[in-house]
Amino acid sequence: MRVDIPMPSRFKIEDLFRDNCFVVPVYQRNYAWGKSEVGDFWEDLKDLVKGRRDSHFFGQIVTYRDSSGVQEIIDGQQRLTTSVIFMAAVRDIANEMYEKNTQNSNGSVSLEVSDLLRDIRLQVEQALYRDDDQSPTLVVEPVADRDGNTILQDFFDDLISSNKKALTVKTTSKPIKDMQTAYKDMTDWIRKMLKDETSIGEQIDLLRQIFLSFSRRFYLVMISAPSRRDAFTIFETLNSRGKDLAPSDIIKNHLMSTMENNIEESNEMWGELAEHLNNDSKRITRFIRTYWASKERIVSTAKLYREVSDCITDVNSAKDLLMDLENLVQLYVVLESPTTGDHRKYFADQRITQRLDIFSRINVKLYYPIVIAMSYRNYKDNDILMVVNKLLSIFIRHRTIINDGTNTLEVGFSEIAKNIWNLNYQGVDRIIDGINSKMLKTNEETKASFSVLRKDGGDKGRNKWVLAYILSEIYNNRYEGFSEDELYGRVFDDDRYRVVQISNDNKLNEYSKNIGNWTIIEKSLVKSGFSDISEAERKLKTSELKANQQLADVIREHGWGVAEINERQAVFANDAVNVW
Repeated sequence: MRVDIPMPSRFKIEDLFRDNCFVVPVYQRNYAWGKSEVGDFWEDLKDLVKGRRDSHFFGQIVTYRDSSGVQEIIDGQQRLTTSVIFMAAVRDIANEMYEKNTQNSNGSVSLEVSDLLRDIRLQVEQALYRDDDQSPTLVVEPVADRDGNTILQDFFDDLISSNKKALTVKTTSKPIKDMQTAYKDMTDWIRKMLKDETSIGEQIDLLRQIFLSFSRRFYLVMISAPSRRDAFTIFETLNSRGKDLAPSDIIKNHLMSTMENNIEESNEMWGELAEHLNNDSKRITRFIRTYWASKERIVSTAKLYREVSDCITDVNSAKDLLMDLENLVQLYVVLESPTTGDHRKYFADQRITQRLDIFSRINVKLYYPIVIAMSYRNYKDNDILMVVNKLLSIFIRHRTIINDGTNTLEVGFSEIAKNIWNLNYQGVDRIIDGINSKMLKTNEETKASFSVLRKDGGDKGRNKWVLAYILSEIYNNRYEGFSEDELYGRVFDDDRYRVVQISNDNKLNEYSKNIGNWTIIEKSLVKSGFSDISEAERKLKTSELKANQQLADVIREHGWGVAEINERQAVFANDAVNVW
């Protein structure tokens, strides 16, 4: 599409806000600058304050001026929102200094100081609010929801109007958290710089210098496009290869541009799915990438926007995409955290939730596309359970035991998901046949790799749960230690057991990490590990697990060394091909 790009205008910050009123339109992403970006902002400003540079180019913004003269921000709201938050922080520090000065001093210096502080406050207020009606020069949430709420704008109004309750609001909203953090960090940085000055006069001079360095020596280039579509196109051209925006932000822009005549409807759909993901652009990107892997193919995060924009070219395809995302986002959130709150109730069959939780504990996400595709095609819980069990077996053989890379699994799972989505596999048996034919490692490979398998342990995290899962399944298969429900409940849900090495003797060398030298045992019996092999024998004998009781007998009769570890591991290798 050909676009006549208008002549850019160059503004100092103080002129930009005095001459324009900005609105972050409903279809834009929310505030997303974190500590790194805000930290870079402050470092650039410090360079000016300390005289290392004369000016700073703060980047470009792209806007569309609507019929009322308001500038809709298509690109650049992170810079403008951060600018407003920073100026509010300067104003609030000036207020604190003013109150402290008037309370503690009665002399002429106090009056002079007060005038200087009032001047700083006035300049900030002129940037933050319009002269005619005192409305804010930046609006971040212009439209109320169905219930009449403008939660983000209400918070933002409080933040920039010295309402301290804004800093103590408890929320799961990522944009609000990021704004709170930005304000607190910038306030702390300014105060720390002021502390280097000994007198109140010097501190005020420095605060004024900080503000003027920002308002008069930070420059922005603004491109105000003649139409919203032109603004969208300029935005995509400038940002499609940039690093400051998540792919989901540019994808959203593309969808809004494609559905320009239905922009309110499409933005509402996007807003609902984004709310499920706490308006976190990176999570939304991961969700879209997973969806795309289910329906089309696996692509890298860097190529996601281009892939989506090449395929979604009209109103119907854009609407279909939004409807799919809206319908599948709740499942995706459950996959991320299967046992959080009401997530346990998502599947009627709790065995599915238990298996998903095991995947989550060992930090595996590669299977998401298949479950999403099965849900899209309305498979029943029993079918999903069968496939999830197969996927767990595939992963354990391929990655945990044989230690092959994840790329083959990621591509393979995406292909399976696409076949499910496109109805090339009809029925759970066909799905499992497809998984086996493409990705199942042979019994011989699995046994050979398991016989020499070594793993690190730990009291928490992935290493702990990988070992806990492997050992509990083998113990259940060989010794019938628990029923399936008991196994999950005791080992994972209740977390009753600790993963420990049977012996830490230095003579074992690298064999100390062999699977044959690990066990799980009740936390009530062992606080961390065994002090020596004699304690191991005693504790193992009192364990409720048959596996540990028999292990204690082996130690008593034969001792414990490399030969015993290898023999135990060889036995477990035979179990591994039965379990997985």
